[in-house]
Amino acid sequence: MAVWGRFARGLAVATTAAAVAACGGGSSDGTARTPGASGPVPSATGSATPSGSSTLPAIASVAVGGEPIGITEGFGSVWVVNSEFQSGGQPAVSRIDPATNTVIATIPVGEVPLETAAGFGSIWVSNSESDTISRIDPGTDEVVATIDVCDAPEGFAIGGGSVWVVCENSGRVGIIDAANDRMVGTVRVGDEPRFAAFAFGSVWVSNYAGSSVSRIDPAKAKVIATVTVDFGGQVLAAFDGTIWVSSTDFNTVQRIDPVTDEVVATIDTEVHPDGLLGVNGAMWVATDLGPLLMRIDPASNEVTVSAEVAEQGTINANQLFVFADGDLWFPLLDSAEVVRVAVPS
Repeated sequence: MAVWGRFARGLAVATTAAAVAACGGGSSDGTARTPGASGPVPSATGSATPSGSSTLPAIASVAVGGEPIGITEGFGSVWVVNSEFQSGGQPAVSRIDPATNTVIATIPVGEVPLETAAGFGSIWVSNSESDTISRIDPGTDEVVATIDVCDAPEGFAIGGGSVWVVCENSGRVGIIDAANDRMVGTVRVGDEPRFAAFAFGSVWVSNYAGSSVSRIDPAKAKVIATVTVDFGGQVLAAFDGTIWVSSTDFNTVQRIDPVTDEVVATIDTEVHPDGLLGVNGAMWVATDLGPLLMRIDPASNEVTVSAEVAEQGTINANQLFVFADGDLWFPLLDSAEVVRVAVPS
């Protein structure tokens, strides 16, 4: 059985205290260096809910299938994975038209789908229980290939001529040849890898239980650097010349310099950070509490905005979001809908 995001959160939280002493992920001297700068700058700590925090009104709420979690944008649409993890319903992907805020297609996929990505003219969906990837043709809204991969696939990275899928239970990243719809190899990474991103010519993988991020050279299909980060690494994003990683169970967001492969800033969010998006000159962070939307100023590495998106409470699964058609879109696991909100100014 695949561990779905943080449905195993109770175990993760219980082990966090023991992991703190060994993790060594944050900045050990209380300072953080901005890449390219000549000296250190203060790392951000302090409150994750600055004065003036508010609730963001919904522009639209779109009902989708059961337990939506993964989300991406592409081909003029927003695509949402309906995991049906607890309900036992039909797992599917909902395609939303942002012009009308309506579901225009529902596409069945494999068992317990988690994440999705757009690339190579297709939408890709990881089916964690089936150990497969569904490839959807956005021209027909049909699954055109089902690809066997490694154990418990979750996050994706697309780049370097391949589709890269993170397989949590095997501790590997599968390499998919999009021309032939098959997995052609794997790369061993850290313990319980979850998410990936392609940036700076490399594939970056968060190792949730390994307190690390693996950097893969796509040409050599091998790990060329392992960066120690805080325990509970989840979502990765490239922005402002660095790789950002949310460490959900450590309540931090960290920045990695791709030149030195070192953590150069640690930002305390105080609540469980998950989704990351670089939009409008800032890094935006979604937490699994609320969810809250936080704005991190990349110049100061400080949280400058904190706003509630919806009254969902705390979920034991990843809180992801996407930027599409000028707005932010949040899948709400418990209410089976996607909420659209404006980016705060």
